[in-house]
Amino acid sequence: MMNLYTTPNKPKLITWYSAILFIAFTLVSSYIYIEQLNQEVFLYINSYHSLIPNEVWEYTNMITYSKYFIIPATLILITAIGKRENLINVLVLIAIYFVLFMALKHIFHEARPYVTLPTGSFYWSNQFEDTTKSAYLSFPSGHTGNIAIFAFAMNIMFFSKSKIMQFIMLLLIIFIGLARICTGWHWPLDVLASGLIGYILTKIIFAINFEKMTRKKNAYY
Repeated sequence: MMNLYTTPNKPKLITWYSAILFIAFTLVSSYIYIEQLNQEVFLYINSYHSLIPNEVWEYTNMITYSKYFIIPATLILITAIGKRENLINVLVLIAIYFVLFMALKHIFHEARPYVTLPTGSFYWSNQFEDTTKSAYLSFPSGHTGNIAIFAFAMNIMFFSKSKIMQFIMLLLIIFIGLARICTGWHWPLDVLASGLIGYILTKIIFAINFEKMTRKKNAYY
């Protein structure tokens, strides 16, 4: 019987350690929300922006900017070369990511830190983003979501048996999230929620074997 919910390379989509991390980040997000610590945590993290040169933060923001399409294009290219059987999954994942995140931004219409907090009370850097159009599009973080689907897709396709590489991918997501806070563009809940949404979205899309679905459909022609 054909199984439409297992990827061609049959990776283990949900491991015990990824489940623990997901629960941990969910609990942290819930605590920040319930205790209304979003601004307090933001200011605390943002105050340490000088630990890393501003140029590094800016470069990080640039390469993960959704409109530049650098991260999605890289994921598509890597998949086409190394895991062509998953190419449809990746294309669907990227398409849904863009639609979902843009919809959530307009639904929540959350003000960014530079709108809410007094000028000069935190570090804010802007090199290429439109401050007017994006002033109320803080939640969720597109940059963090962008790198999250990249990292989790890479884990599923290439690093399913390497805990070290999975950990490196997780650190990459955390670093991008910190970059968005340290440059004053996002609240902690924005980046935490984006990572969680990216995780769920990637798991769902990669749980579907689009290749077999396509073959089954073409069998009638």
